[in-house]
Amino acid sequence: MTIKVYTVTQEGVVTAPRTTVTVTRSYTDQPAPMSTVLPPCACPQHRKGEEAR
Repeated sequence: MTIKVYTVTQEGVVTAPRTTVTVTRSYTDQPAPMSTVLPPCACPQHRKGEEAR
């Protein structure tokens, strides 16, 4: 699959093509598992493994 990325104004007008990204098929036949879990916090405090205050 090929995805074309464009720069768009606030009005929705395409101003310029930016890049093209090619996505290849993965090696597994199974789709990624569906989940409602949010990704872990990536703030500097939690990347160190410290508890929140």
